Amino acid sequence: MILIPNFGGMLIKHRIKKYSSIIALTIGMTSLWSCDYDKLDNMGAENTHVVVIGFDGLSPDGLQNADTPTFDKLMLEGASTMHARAVLPTSSSTNWASMIMGAGPEQHGITSNSWEKDNLVLPAVTQSEPFLFPSIFHLIREQRKSEKIGAIYHWGGFGRLFEKSAVDFDENPATEEETAVNASSYIKVEQPLFTFIHFDHIDHAGHEFGHGTKEYYTSVQKGDSLLAEIMKAIAESDMADNTMVIISSDHGGTGKGHGGESMDEIEIPFILWGKGIKKNYQIKYPVYQYDNAATVAHALRIKTPRAWIGRPVIEAFEGEKIEDDYPVLVQLKDPELSNPAKGYAAEGGLFNDSVELILKNPNSVGEVKYTLDGNMPNSDADTFSSPVVLTENTVVKSAVFVDGTLSSGVKEAYFRIKPVTLKAPVSYEVFHLDNLSFIPSIGNRKPDATGAVFEFSSEEVGQHIQSNTLFRFKSILEIPTDDNYNFAIRSDDGSQLFIDGDLVVDNDGDHGVRTKNGSIELEKGKHTVEVLWFNGGGDAWLDVYVKSSEMPNQILSTNLLRN
Repeated sequence: MILIPNFGGMLIKHRIKKYSSIIALTIGMTSLWSCDYDKLDNMGAENTHVVVIGFDGLSPDGLQNADTPTFDKLMLEGASTMHARAVLPTSSSTNWASMIMGAGPEQHGITSNSWEKDNLVLPAVTQSEPFLFPSIFHLIREQRKSEKIGAIYHWGGFGRLFEKSAVDFDENPATEEETAVNASSYIKVEQPLFTFIHFDHIDHAGHEFGHGTKEYYTSVQKGDSLLAEIMKAIAESDMADNTMVIISSDHGGTGKGHGGESMDEIEIPFILWGKGIKKNYQIKYPVYQYDNAATVAHALRIKTPRAWIGRPVIEAFEGEKIEDDYPVLVQLKDPELSNPAKGYAAEGGLFNDSVELILKNPNSVGEVKYTLDGNMPNSDADTFSSPVVLTENTVVKSAVFVDGTLSSGVKEAYFRIKPVTLKAPVSYEVFHLDNLSFIPSIGNRKPDATGAVFEFSSEEVGQHIQSNTLFRFKSILEIPTDDNYNFAIRSDDGSQLFIDGDLVVDNDGDHGVRTKNGSIELEKGKHTVEVLWFNGGGDAWLDVYVKSSEMPNQILSTNLLRN
């Protein structure tokens, strides 16, 4: 059997046909772009040019499952990892800023998509111009004053993230096709020292159809053809011999959104190719979003400020070697449930009377061990061998063990049971409003719709979700023992949770899926609980969690809520 090294250094046994064809292209006489492409292998010239190509919403899964001969060729001829990490939150503005600024949101202050120069929460720690942290564009312009610098970006929002005075060519095309044409022309005609190209269509497919869908993979395939256009332009330009290319993304995604903390959202591809870059090399050590700009600076010999925290990906350059005991940890796949959650939904679900727990090991080695009390499984935990019937709310944790050693992540699932005779304990009101970016005061306004559900959940009120819609949920919370209780809200957009009229969790604002929590001392007995949540537009999500010293973290549900 042929074993192909995967993007993180482990061995995989799939996509053999695809890689065989790529290898044939690489060693044969035919080039993906043109015979001029071979000029790009000459690394002897003195002056390096850098082209950064960013694909909004491109995930490692997209490259793994779509037909991407251009991406694959560049990975075989360059250095790559599918385990680079975006910054939190996994929103576009925050990550594009980190990519070009060599720093995270704690430094540059761009903490969400709602950031504007006149609408910010956290000021930048230092500035290149009013309200902007110094970007790679600014540093290159300062230190290489006569060189050409260009930015061509499909998403208009990218244009507010960099210093306009630093670039000679500033284009915001209307389509991805126009983006590729304009960028290709600019490269061939001007031979710029630094070019940044942004494509937005993959993110659109993720939001409209969902990550992991046929339509999403089709958009990735289209991205591959656009990438081929750019590479052909480089090959046909006078800078062909001296170009380094970096390809990356701002974030991945799950379901139809992003903004959260899952690995599907935070892991991104990072590919380097061209002048001075190792060939067919799998990057072993961590790469972060802000390392992109630092790598550009390293290639162009640009001095970076102390305010930057990014480091160049030295490991990818020819002649460089890293001595370090902490490479990226690549684990076995987590256990899988027979009916996995979709989108942002937590694993598990809400079921009538009972549910059958079935766990699967997606790996060729190891065994699945699990617990039913919310505790971390260890080598002494039960080994899953046959279905388990659950008749009450249960927090299941499972992991894959090899020879008694934990070898995967821990899969957490929240199973909630509602007897068929149970009356829905959560009432809700729906208000259709205008221009929501924060939770408004609604006073005595009459709701547009009302109803009752079993949990504080967007899934249960999906028929009412529209742009600019506010929901008010109410229920009675029965606390089993005196204790300090921690509540968490995961929402897109803003939300708040009140216990007995006191604000306990404030997750307000216009944002992607984000979790915030708060704690309160509660006595045994009944308490009022109210949740406010709005959707300004686009994706929408809400769920609520609770835990205490004697209660594992769980979705606030039928075992604690009363009419």
